[in-house]
Amino acid sequence: MSGMKDGIIQRGATWSYVVRERDPQTGKSRPRWVGGFPTRKAAREARDAARHATHRGTYVAPRNLTVGEYLDEWIRSHEVELKPSTAKSYRDNIERYLRPRLGHERLQALSPSRLSVVFRELYEAGGHGGKPLSPRTVEFARAVLRRALQDAVLDRHLEVNPVVGTKRPRTVKPKHTTWTGAQLRTFLEQLDDDRWSPLWELAAGTGMRRGELLALRWGDVDLEGGLARVERSVTQVSQDRIYGTPKNHERREVTLDAHLVASLRAWRKVQLAERLAWGEAYRGDEDLVFTWEDGRPVLPDYVTRLFAKASSGLEVPRLKLHELRHTHATLLLRAGVPVHVVAKRLGHKDPSVTLNVYADAIPDDDGRAVDTFTKAVWGA
Repeated sequence: MSGMKDGIIQRGATWSYVVRERDPQTGKSRPRWVGGFPTRKAAREARDAARHATHRGTYVAPRNLTVGEYLDEWIRSHEVELKPSTAKSYRDNIERYLRPRLGHERLQALSPSRLSVVFRELYEAGGHGGKPLSPRTVEFARAVLRRALQDAVLDRHLEVNPVVGTKRPRTVKPKHTTWTGAQLRTFLEQLDDDRWSPLWELAAGTGMRRGELLALRWGDVDLEGGLARVERSVTQVSQDRIYGTPKNHERREVTLDAHLVASLRAWRKVQLAERLAWGEAYRGDEDLVFTWEDGRPVLPDYVTRLFAKASSGLEVPRLKLHELRHTHATLLLRAGVPVHVVAKRLGHKDPSVTLNVYADAIPDDDGRAVDTFTKAVWGA
């Protein structure tokens, strides 16, 4: 071991430097040795960078914390502020995509180039059996890691977030599968005797999300005024139903058309008759609009399967339940309803979200715009 000079010392075949860092517990400075550098020059450059960071208050002490260890720590501390469904999706994403590829690596060794390779590998072969993942799935994995590592910066585990600057897979914006007005009417007429037809009709007639529909209470519905108040949403975690606010906390009122009001009136009578028939055994103490015959709530995932079964084998293209929401928005936009009105019905925080999601559904009325301008200026 050679003698120390300017805070640098040789230990065996490598070089180390010392920097004084502030102890957050005592407020006093203490020496920290950092080693493993191949040359004195490399150690000196690292020492100078550490000293500058210390003066700026941005110094991050070297740690051997792995990505997997940090993500475990991060999700435990942050899931209390997340909706249960969001926390579950974060955990699932970490376990499926992030931990297998990054869990063993040092957190502080991550770089944008390394993460770009990981995201590309996920896109090309990150699915089950080595199948490609969709760009949307990879982007969500990237978003989860970016959020986690941004908190690592705040917690002084990292100086910068290495997700920033990574390369994203090239995406092709998917087109939504929707029904025309005639196809939607065909679907509803063919299922007129189905128990859940009022649910499908409300979904298509308002654009409400699955969780909003299944959390709706009769106290939220004004049949006289033709309004439904979207005050909450329900999510399913395992076999449990958990209530929370609507997505983005966007509570809203949605106007109901006359046909939908009549349908809900008829459904209300059916539900009241079931309550009388079941008597004390009736379990509908939540005042929910949509329940089983004995008043029990319906699990969201089961409703998704019910719709898949209901929409198969009919004389219309097969849709997913969420695509009734897309159908509602698309029909309105193609009919010329202003984007901000559609955004309000859907519960989008900003009309730009609606524009981005449904850009292909908005008519290109450039010729009509010219005619309108000409009439406004020239009167003909």
